[in-house]
Amino acid sequence: MGGIIFWNQVSHSEILRFKNDQIDHVFDEESGMRVSFEQLKQEFERVLLARGVQAETASECATMFAQTTESGVYSHGVNRFPRFIQQLEAGDIIPEAQAKRILALGAIEQWDAQRSIGNLTAKKMMDRAMSLASDHGIGLIAVRNANHWMRGGSYGWQAAEKGYIGICWTNSIAVMPPWGAKECRIGTNPLIVAIPGNPITMVDMSMSMFSYGMLEVNRLAGRELPVDGGFDDEGNLTREPGVIEKNRRILPMGYWKGSGLSIVLDMIATLLSDGASVAEVTEENSDEYGISQIFIAIEVDRLIEGATRDAKLQRIMDYVTSAERSNPDVAIRLPGHEFTHLLAENRRNGITIDDSVWAKIQAL
Repeated sequence: MGGIIFWNQVSHSEILRFKNDQIDHVFDEESGMRVSFEQLKQEFERVLLARGVQAETASECATMFAQTTESGVYSHGVNRFPRFIQQLEAGDIIPEAQAKRILALGAIEQWDAQRSIGNLTAKKMMDRAMSLASDHGIGLIAVRNANHWMRGGSYGWQAAEKGYIGICWTNSIAVMPPWGAKECRIGTNPLIVAIPGNPITMVDMSMSMFSYGMLEVNRLAGRELPVDGGFDDEGNLTREPGVIEKNRRILPMGYWKGSGLSIVLDMIATLLSDGASVAEVTEENSDEYGISQIFIAIEVDRLIEGATRDAKLQRIMDYVTSAERSNPDVAIRLPGHEFTHLLAENRRNGITIDDSVWAKIQAL
């Protein structure tokens, strides 16, 4: 299976510097261009309308793709759009379909997405989870027959902006070997946890060291990963994103821990939605569609008074960020806080798009 990563050989500053680069300079100016939010949205909308998507649906979908990109998540925004169109043309995505409620059990509901557009349906499902939480203190929506939701963090953020804790995850097609295996048998199954506050704190992570979308971002930037992200064809750990993209031997985060968490997240989503597991999606479908997802909203203000909540969160954040830095020039980061900064920067300066990606979109 190759070598072992010794974490004392990877400096914290190296990883944090990489993180800073990811946030602030996803592409070099020489290989990219800047476009406005409206330019990006209009281009997405043009492509959708040309494929027969109804005007209102096309506008909503284009807006969400543009918002994801503007937030700095290029891997699941502009970079992912050509793949989305490919699935739309193949019939995997049914643009006129609407999610339908199957079962209601108080704070828990089960829905069938009917292969509708993934990001629009996910937004509706988190809205519904928040509505249930306003009645019960917590709401849980389990969805089957769904499509890729693009940026999962959008839905956690959506809940946190309205004062709810947002938790969601999805299963996927098998794109990662379980720990100890060579063949892909588990999904990256992204998990999102968002905490309301100023700023919002959010973890948005796949069960792999890097998502396939982030591998693409780094390959396009001509950049190695800061730590090993998968195995090469000889079974050695590698930091080359292109190699991992090609052979699909991506590394679970935390090795066996990420592998195990991927499996149980798949089990929960499958059982609660009465939907398809990673195994079923992989073996029975021609591509990644008909997947299972979970959306949870918790109304925090029912459990703790607002000023007390804010004070407790601030103490946690202050305690974390007051630790002695491993590199005095690199700030200690809290998860998700960078998106507030990056959104403001992209609104001020325009959104950086890789030239090759922009050319693909314009050719659609």
